[in-house]
Amino acid sequence: MGVIYAGLRLKNRLKNENVIEADAKVDTGATLLVIPEAIARELELPVIRKQTVKYVNEETAEREVVWGLEVELCGRKGVFEAIVEPKKRYVLIGAVVLESLDLIVEPRSLGLYANPRSQLPMAEIE
Repeated sequence: MGVIYAGLRLKNRLKNENVIEADAKVDTGATLLVIPEAIARELELPVIRKQTVKYVNEETAEREVVWGLEVELCGRKGVFEAIVEPKKRYVLIGAVVLESLDLIVEPRSLGLYANPRSQLPMAEIE
């Protein structure tokens, strides 16, 4: 599958002020939401913990995790925690956001779409 990019809007849900429009890389192999440090600082998102992350090259690092980040993507909104990556220049959307907002990745067109079977995000539960 090719690389998929999508435009999104980000804001601090706790302050409800600034809105940042950004491009995001969608990675179905990634789990969490990752944002550049510059966005976390601009939105003044609170740090809730530190987490160890592992990169593709098997290196690990300790990173801050922030909370209260509202993500608007494909017309759907949700509030998430995000890992803050100091050197990253783009937002990385992983499976947690894709599943929570009920978004579908279309490999043929390299598109990202809201699930057409549901007006609201739909979660499958047992």
